This record gives sequence, C-alpha cells and structure tokens, in this order.
Amino acid sequence: MNSAVKQAQKDGASLGDISAGLSASIIKNAIYKVIRFHSPEELGTTVVAQGGTFLNDAILRSFERELGHPVIRPKIAGLMGAFGAALYAEKKGPAHGLISLQELKALSYTSKAFLCQGCGAHCQETLVSFKDGHHFIAGNKCDKGAGIVKEHEDLDLYRYKYERMRKAAPKIEHPLRKVGLPLGLINVEQYPFWVAFFSALHYQVYCSPENNRARYYEGQCTIASDTVCYPAKLMHGELAELEKLPLDFIFYPSESYNLNEGKSLNHFNCPVVAYYSELLNGNDPALFKKKILNPYFDISKPDSTYHALKDALKPYGAKGGEIKKALALAYQAQKDYQTEIFLKGQEIIKKARDVHLPILVLAGRPYHIDPEINHAIPSLMTSLGFALLSEDAVAPLCEKMPPVDVLNQWTYHARLYAAADVVAHTPDMEFVQLVSFGCGIDAISADEARRILEEQGRLYTMLKIDEVSSLGAVRIRLRSLIAAREEKAL
Repeated sequence: MNSAVKQAQKDGASLGDISAGLSASIIKNAIYKVIRFHSPEELGTTVVAQGGTFLNDAILRSFERELGHPVIRPKIAGLMGAFGAALYAEKKGPAHGLISLQELKALSYTSKAFLCQGCGAHCQETLVSFKDGHHFIAGNKCDKGAGIVKEHEDLDLYRYKYERMRKAAPKIEHPLRKVGLPLGLINVEQYPFWVAFFSALHYQVYCSPENNRARYYEGQCTIASDTVCYPAKLMHGELAELEKLPLDFIFYPSESYNLNEGKSLNHFNCPVVAYYSELLNGNDPALFKKKILNPYFDISKPDSTYHALKDALKPYGAKGGEIKKALALAYQAQKDYQTEIFLKGQEIIKKARDVHLPILVLAGRPYHIDPEINHAIPSLMTSLGFALLSEDAVAPLCEKMPPVDVLNQWTYHARLYAAADVVAHTPDMEFVQLVSFGCGIDAISADEARRILEEQGRLYTMLKIDEVSSLGAVRIRLRSLIAAREEKAL
C-alpha cells in the first residue's frame, strides 16, 4: 500500500483522491481479506457499522458503495465497544462502587518505563504507581508482564521448542573450523540436523543471538523488498550479527525440497525459505568478505545432500567418509527431534485433560516459535487458560489426509491441513492459524484450513502477524473464541 501511495503522489494525484483510494482499500481489505467474504451480498441488506474507524465519513461512504446500499451508523459508533463492555460487565460482574469525587481529586500517580524480562518478547512496559500503594502495568503482551503467574504455563510447546533451540551448541575442544548458523527460516526446524552434522565434523557451531526489534533495524538497509515476510527480514540482522564473529563461514543452504513426510503430493519449501540465502549473499556487501555457504540439495535424498556438502566443504578439509558418517548422525538427530516434539505434545495433551484445560493448536511455520516473530502470542494464549501445541505435534495423529481443493505440494501446509483435520474431530481442541501479511501462499492454506474445520462445524481463527506488535485485536479474537466455546457448551 505504501508503494501505491508513493506512486500516486508521483503521478500527481490529489490529496482527496489518495484519501478516497485508501478508504476504499481499507473496506476491501476488511471484507475480502480479513472477514474473507467472496461477495458483498454475503453481508446481507441490513448492516450496522460500529467502531471508531466508521466515524470517518469517507470510509463509511466507501463501505456503502462497496455494498451497494446504505449502512446504519449509530451516533455512538466510536463508543460501541465500551458500551458493549459495560453491558457485559453489568450482566456478568459483581457490583462495585466508584471512588468519591474527593478521592478522585486527590488521586496522584507516578509512571516509569521499563523492559519486561518475563520472556523473549521483552515488551516495553510502563509501571504506574498510585499514592495509595496500588500499581498498574501497561504495555504488556501477556499476563506474565503484569506480574500474574499462571499455574499451567508449562503446557506451552512453543516455549519448549524455542528454549530447546536456544540451548548452546555443544562445545568442541580444539575445533577444526568455526561455522555460523543463522537461526531463521529453514534453519529453525533443521537446527538439530546441522548442529549434529557440524559437531560430528569437529566444527564449532555459533548460532545467531536472540532476535529483537534492534536486530531487524540492524539489517534493514540490505532488505530488498518491504513486502517480504518479517521472518525473512530478520535474517538480514541475524547475518549482520554473525559477521562480527571470527568464523570460517556462515552456513545457510538452499533447499527446494523439505523432508518428505508422506502427507502431500510433493514436499516443497516456499521460495523465500528455499532461496533467501541467494538474496542475502547478493545484497549484503559484508558477506563478500565473510563467505556464506548455500549449497543446493534435496535433503530428502541423502545422496544428493552428501554430494552437495562434499563439494561445498572440500575447501575446509572435510573428507567424503567423514561427511557420510556426520550425515548419518544428522538424519538420526532430526528424526529423534521430531519424535521428541510429538511425545512432548502427547504429554501436554494428557496433562491438560487431567486438569480439564482446553487445548489450542497454534498452527504456523517452524520459525514462528521465535518470540520476536510471534509477538508473545503463545504466552498470551496460555495466560488465557489454554494448553498450547504446535501443528507438527498434532499432524502425525492424522491417519488419512483430508481432501483439499488445491495442489497440496508444500510440506508446511500439508502439516497444517493434517492438524486442522485432527482438531476438527477432537472436541477439546481449538485451532488458531498464524498468517504472515507478506506471505502469498498463506492465503491458500488459510482458506483450506477454514474449510476443513467448518465442514465439521468447528471454529477457525486466523491471526495475521509480521511487524505488527499490538496484541489488542489478538486478545479480542481469543476472548471471542473462549466466549464461543462457552456458549457452545451451554
């Protein structure tokens, strides 16, 4: 959208025309991309618009033009959320008295900004201290930031996977080489594979540090396109950090294919995951001095992987026999990791059912375990009383893949469809999908996952993420999911 506005300005469009275009774009995005209706007729002929956005007359008129008929806008459209909250509080909550006018006049407070250390998201928070000793924390993305400790926060597979990945690679005494491993995109899921492989070659592995907003800004000047997904943008900062270390090379392979899990017609990686190393190599001047190895191979075929790695590592003294042995250990390590995640998921399911907790499958990509990418959404979910699983822990439970209306050729999407089918037939599970604004093929997977669930009368919830870090809308959607569950149980 930014690019379109800049182009319109260059073409001499008036401020009014640009504003009209933005208003129409907001409405089209809301109807067709967020609500995901196929035509305006699905909204019906009597529509009430509420929310502060509709106080803008241009947006209201754009909505009416898109629907083809008038829309009702209440006088208090911008306060409808507060009005609804008041009605809900009146119905559900116990009576409370307001403080007196004298107490209100005497009210005083101080505020202090601080960085939360509760999890890897490191939220920028504000502590408000009142004169009577009460405190209020603002800016937190989960209840951990508010100082609220949850009894079942250990039932979070996202946190388990991330902490496991962030454990330092084994220390190698007198290493033959030093290799940098950026923990993003394809390397997140294959981290056990490459750590086992390079450790067997007696190479010391150095991983990129934890991501944060500063890491994104550090590599921002080498990002080729602003429309690429946030996980890809972070790779630039991760490589910038690795460039500072005394490494022999940085390893980030190019893999058209993922491991074949037998759940799809093919097992491709998306183009960004598969080939982003080429863009990094060609667009980052610092990498011309620090060699980045990005060999091409099909990891599902050990022979292809062996020959590619043999050629790539020949300048670093690795012998063919050593590489074969290291690869055997790496494939076993990856298999053990997948088994470990599945068993951990089964453990969480059992514990959740023992204490009657609802189970939420947060489906996305392997790299969504990074708190900088998921914006602490997993912590928010566990704070709302859910036990949390990832799609790869549930997909193996799918004995027969559900029919889909698209070409099922992506490994990550196949897992997602399998997980959606399992949830669709499991009453105590709910399904939420993380979708990147900058990912085109996510739009396809979202439609298919929704259809799989809704055909069984189940709810589908989608959360769009990327640079956006405000969790207000996410909180509303999750609480709506909880309310829908409770209403369905009545």
